[in-house]
This record gives sequence, structure tokens and C-alpha cells, in this order.
Amino acid sequence: MEISKRLQAVAALVSYPNVADVGTDHGYVPIYLHRKGKLKRAFACDVRKGPLEKAKENIRLFQAEHDIETRLGSGLLPLQVGEADTAVIAGMGGMLTVRILKDSPAVVASLKELILAPQHDVDVVRRYLHEIGFSIETELMMQEDGKTYHIMRCIPGEEKYPREIDYLYGKKLLEQKEPLLKELLTIEEEKYRLVEQKLVKSNTESAKERLVQVREKLSFMREALACL
Repeated sequence: MEISKRLQAVAALVSYPNVADVGTDHGYVPIYLHRKGKLKRAFACDVRKGPLEKAKENIRLFQAEHDIETRLGSGLLPLQVGEADTAVIAGMGGMLTVRILKDSPAVVASLKELILAPQHDVDVVRRYLHEIGFSIETELMMQEDGKTYHIMRCIPGEEKYPREIDYLYGKKLLEQKEPLLKELLTIEEEKYRLVEQKLVKSNTESAKERLVQVREKLSFMREALACL
């Protein structure tokens, strides 16, 4: 079974055999784990009936019906406390990822790990994880089909980052001197520098307000780049 490199990277971070895959779509991650022999029990959850039916077909195709159960519902709501050790939430925005975690606090508190791959607002996810008592044990970046992805493994534990840039860009990524982060930040810093130059030439109040914001952003970018 061929799955994307992104989903392979997500699956590689799963450490426990009882897994809930939120927004399972076609059921690729639990089926992949099943074929790798890493699965005891999985719950393929999706809020949409169409993809869930497709997941059921794929599960039958790969003879995984005894190990993978499909459940219709939003986020982790179809799950009972104690059914899963791992929750995979991949391919959604950061705000939706946070909402899913907020909607099922008891289930989240019972998990041994979270495997998350938010597509944007990653800093919001990092902050919320720390609020609810999860630490980010692993974080990585990758590109596929022209898109950049963040993937993280989070485990129960108190953690707080000391700097704003750790939340904005990822403390683990800065410590690892992630070359992809450096490449993207360098491009972004140049864009903001050109915006700064234009705003300096304008005398409007809105331009002055925007200039403060841009300079603050530039300051954080440069601080992060200095770490890379």
C-alpha cells in the first residue's frame, strides 16, 4: 500500500498499538500501521460519511476488519476514555486541532501520546499543548509536493518554553538547526524587510501601526535565524 511520505512520517512516530486516527479519510494511517505489525486496535474516526465508507472498503481490502473499527463523529468524540493510547490528528489546521483537543478533555488526559501534524497556526498548537500538560518530545519538518509540513510527537509532561521564538518556530527545530526552517525563515525575513522599507516611506497612521508589527516580527525572525 502506497501512502505519502508525510503520512509515513506520521505513522513512524506512533509508539503504542492502540490508536485513534482522527479525520482518517481513507484509513491510510491505521491500515499502514496494521501492515507494519504495529497495531493491536485502531479506531478510524471521521465526521464525514463518504470518506468513512471508503475507509471501510480499504480496511476490508487489506483484511484488517478485526483490528480496525470505523467510527462516525467529530474529532475524538466517538472515542471512550481508555480505548486508545495514541491519537493521530493530521492534515488539519492548528485552530481545528486545538478545538478537537478542547472538545474531549477526558479522552486527551487518558492518552499516552499525541501525534499531530497541523497545517498552519502551529504556534497556537504548541501553546495549547503546554496549557493541557503535554510536552513536545519530537518535532520535525518536511516538504512534499511543494508544501511544508510540521509533525510532532507529544507526551504527558509539564513543559514551558522560555522564549517567544520557541513557540513561533519550534524549540526542537531551533535546537536541531533544522535547515528547512532556516531556508523558509530566510525567505520570509526578506519579504518582511521589503515591507518594512515601504512602510517607512508612508506617513499614514495605519502604516505606522503596521510598521510596529512588522518590526516585531522581523525581530523574532532574526533572533530565530541567529539560532540556526
